[in-house]
Amino acid sequence: MTVTRSLVAACIFACAALPAGAQSKPPLKQPLSVTAADSSRFLTLGRTYTRWFLAGTHDSLAAATEDPTLVRMGGLAGIESLRARVTRQFGTQLRMVEEKLTRRDGRLQFWHAATFSGLRNDQMVIRWVLNPQGRIVGAGFGPRSQAQAD
Repeated sequence: MTVTRSLVAACIFACAALPAGAQSKPPLKQPLSVTAADSSRFLTLGRTYTRWFLAGTHDSLAAATEDPTLVRMGGLAGIESLRARVTRQFGTQLRMVEEKLTRRDGRLQFWHAATFSGLRNDQMVIRWVLNPQGRIVGAGFGPRSQAQAD
């Protein structure tokens, strides 16, 4: 297993799982409906969370994360460690390529794809899974080529 795959697996394992209560429920068959105003709000939140993550504003990011997810991430120290690993592995962001809202298993997900200094011939994707209130309930980080399709 390559270092990149190990990091992606660790990030997904540490961050992307849904809270235990949500895991026992079957996936939603119908996507959640989102108004244009909600879409704009969720895009703004996703951009803000991404900016906080990349800038190292860990306390703000922790405050925007649901408690079960924050515990799974290892709290504030876990977020700091995750950012340090992402920076070591992928470098710094050079250029944002795409931002969008998607749904996975009926859950709203913000995608931020960008070129990074340490990642050649691919893009880094930062994904925030958001609840209807716009709080973080999951996350994923890694090369776009290894991300699950949206």
